[in-house]
Amino acid sequence: MNDATIMEERIAGTSGTAPECPLCQSMAYSDFLTAPDRFHLRSELYQLKRCRACSCVWLSDPPKPEEMAAHYGADYYKSIAAAGETSALRRWRKQRDVISHFKQGGDILDIGCSSGGFLSTLKGSSWRLHGIEIAPQMAERARLNTGAEVFVGDALNAPFKIKSFDVITCFDVLEHVYQPKMLLEAAMRWLKPGGIFYTTLPNIDSWEARTFGSYWYALELPRHLFHFSPRSLTHTFESVGFRKAYVKTRASYVESSTGYVYGETLRKLGVTVRPLATATEPTITWKIIRKLLRLSVIAPLGQLASLAGAGASIDAVFAKAPDQSERVLAGHLKS
Repeated sequence: MNDATIMEERIAGTSGTAPECPLCQSMAYSDFLTAPDRFHLRSELYQLKRCRACSCVWLSDPPKPEEMAAHYGADYYKSIAAAGETSALRRWRKQRDVISHFKQGGDILDIGCSSGGFLSTLKGSSWRLHGIEIAPQMAERARLNTGAEVFVGDALNAPFKIKSFDVITCFDVLEHVYQPKMLLEAAMRWLKPGGIFYTTLPNIDSWEARTFGSYWYALELPRHLFHFSPRSLTHTFESVGFRKAYVKTRASYVESSTGYVYGETLRKLGVTVRPLATATEPTITWKIIRKLLRLSVIAPLGQLASLAGAGASIDAVFAKAPDQSERVLAGHLKS
């Protein structure tokens, strides 16, 4: 039995023993939340569990990897690619600024690079671009858009050599991975000493998650297999040897979460509602109203939540320790 099979059985609780936390193996856990796939308006319910030891939240009995494609679909990949490519320089400015505080160039790997929206903003600079993308069509678009070397397939099968990268990025991907701890262990091998791993993903302990419950947009069941808080994310990274360098919370999913509540209310009144997965382009009038709401309500709430450490999304950088020679050099420079 291989490591991937063992991890899938731990998530599903089918290994012949009582279920345990897939990340820390604690037997102390509790039911957390039950919800359907609201993005596609499907009725099947999914159960989330929460570890009392590391506070990780995971999907109990998830779809098998070979079944997961049916829970994404062309509409999902299309929306992800559009979000990453639209006004790419502005969309990815924050991420580029964060990286620049730690590294100014070198080899960078974007795990789950989609069509290359983020990597395209580094094209022609001091970075050598690499990506991993499981969807072949998206990977080819990334190659054409950025000139990056893109591995197509599961990240755990990527053939990168040890100490290959100065920076590894993983934006809104780690929560989709069946074996996140194994991926972090691979990243630790791929990173050069002193390299950084930069990730963003939803914050299950955000005020929005607590307020909206099963209607919280970022649950994304069953596509999100794991849900992290700043605490559980830090625990997981440190368990494989990373050091915390930067952890903040920001962003907001209020608009989409409110849309789920509104849509469910209409459905209960007998009104036919289109799934968000196939939503049409909003009218000019609604775009104006939405813009005003974002500026007057959503943005200020998001800023307050971020200041309180309860923003909807986690923005985090973890570092691999420098090797002994680098530590000696740093000591000489300080003296």
